[in-house]
Amino acid sequence: MKAGRYAALLAAALVPLAAFAQEGAIPEPKPLVARYRAEDGRLTIGGGPEAEQVAGAAAGKLTARISGPDGAVPLLTQGTVMLAILPRTLTAMESAAVRRFSGGVPFTLPLMQGLYAHLRRDAAGTVDARALPIAASLLAPGGQTALTRSLPAYKPLSPEKLDEARQALSALPGATYAEAGSGYRAKDGTLAIVGSDTLTELLPDILQAYARRAPDVRFTTDLRGSSTAMPALSAGTSLIAPMGREAWQNDIDAFRQVKGYAPTRIRIAYASHGPRPDGKTPPAIYVNASNPVSGLTMEQVRRIFAAGADGGDIADWGQLQGAPHSDRSAPIHVYGARDDGGFGTAMRLSKLDGLPFSARYRSMASGKAILAAVAADPLAIGYATWMDAGDAPAGVRVLPLSKRQGSPYVLPAADGHRGEWPISYFFNVYVDARPEAGSGSRTAPEAKALLRFLLSDQGQSIIARHSREENGYLPLDSADLAEERAKVEAL
Repeated sequence: MKAGRYAALLAAALVPLAAFAQEGAIPEPKPLVARYRAEDGRLTIGGGPEAEQVAGAAAGKLTARISGPDGAVPLLTQGTVMLAILPRTLTAMESAAVRRFSGGVPFTLPLMQGLYAHLRRDAAGTVDARALPIAASLLAPGGQTALTRSLPAYKPLSPEKLDEARQALSALPGATYAEAGSGYRAKDGTLAIVGSDTLTELLPDILQAYARRAPDVRFTTDLRGSSTAMPALSAGTSLIAPMGREAWQNDIDAFRQVKGYAPTRIRIAYASHGPRPDGKTPPAIYVNASNPVSGLTMEQVRRIFAAGADGGDIADWGQLQGAPHSDRSAPIHVYGARDDGGFGTAMRLSKLDGLPFSARYRSMASGKAILAAVAADPLAIGYATWMDAGDAPAGVRVLPLSKRQGSPYVLPAADGHRGEWPISYFFNVYVDARPEAGSGSRTAPEAKALLRFLLSDQGQSIIARHSREENGYLPLDSADLAEERAKVEAL
């Protein structure tokens, strides 16, 4: 197979997966930097224990950082390792997260049967030129012999697959990425913050106000999406991880594999409000516009969307007050996001008590697909992620919800009590707070001071000033604010 055809097939296979998992359009790319130069001059690769054997097969040019298969991907994203050595290909979520930061679909190079080296590519498809001769040496006869000897659990590539891999590698363009320090503090003392693109208006305003309180502390921001935040925190290249959503399970698993403990979440504000014509509607339950059901309790939501909830599953509309069909035994058609480690999984874990989805649950590829199905089906109910103004079809409506039986039904409206909206999502800041022996934890003092400001009366008032923007957030109510301030003081 010709190298160009192989590369085209690889790109065709990966791009749809990455596009599916993205949080919108790929942002403007920035030049990639290399943080993988070790103190002894060798280049660092990462992954599971196989990374050590791969480093050993490279004739002393590499050193290995054992971070686990999940943990290696955020390190690759941030350029803390040059190659991610995994006993598998990248998942759609991993490929999307790398691409969102680097601009290009990662390149996957088979080293042995079932063992792969993954490389970053920039928006032009270019890899770091330093990786090319090293990867070529691993595919050379000597490298293959060394890998076969040190990794007996893996079989060598067939001659045909080896030839395809060599041709694909030789077709890759290379350029030398600039080298940078390994942490979040630059040489000039500025502190890096990598995170959500929903903060491009709000965060600069907050940091400007914070500078008047702490003039000696300076920041640089790189706001290209929530999926870039946790990889940077895992790699230690961002002081904090500001996100417009909850961390997904794959984010947390990767951080835990790198650090040995979970990240700490601090809620700063309520994420979006609506429905409204000039902004995003936060995650919500939708029904067909003809459905007369006035609202649901969270207990009912769990019994509809999940299997095995207390009280038993709710399968028919007749089990609820107000049926959308003359036949009260009409089945409820349940729609939602895929349980693939992204929004659907996060929703199931945090809003459905971790229960499995109902057998009637129909997985859809996107929020738009969920709402299109609900609009076309009078018996439908759907749980959808953030929706831009105008994206929701006319045939659906957001269903009011209540925390418990007897509580009023509410919507996530700016003039309502957002603390009562039972599926609230937040502007979250995740921090690296290493648990200490005994009690307490250890986090960067600069992070703790910034969190205090974000939760101060002044910080919350700045958030309120930006609330009418498309990605506007709402300040926390007094109960949630007190809870988060106590968490920060315990860091």
